[in-house]
Amino acid sequence: MGEFQTYLPIYAIVLAAILCVGETLILVRTYKYWPLSIDDYLACGALIISALIFESAAGVVLMLCAWAFMTGNLYAMLFTRLDPYTGTRERIPALSVLLGAASLGLIATFATLISRMVPA
Repeated sequence: MGEFQTYLPIYAIVLAAILCVGETLILVRTYKYWPLSIDDYLACGALIISALIFESAAGVVLMLCAWAFMTGNLYAMLFTRLDPYTGTRERIPALSVLLGAASLGLIATFATLISRMVPA
């Protein structure tokens, strides 16, 4: 996991950019009520800020919080849409990929935090 930790800030920025573009396209193309997107934009902003200050302990903790929030949000969106009674089945593949990517970021950031806490 050590090699991935080197690229974690870049990974976070790329995923945040993809999510921002995707969320904006959904807002423009559908009738989604815009306040429902604020949490996604806040999570992306937190990821970008944390990537810029990643070398500090606060940056790693902020990134961990952003990944956790994003993972929980994507989990809720995915399984709400998979609900057999009320689920809309919209964008299931995209949500699945994003949930996997956010989970990977969460695990890698947690591993980074642990490795920085252990004395060398």
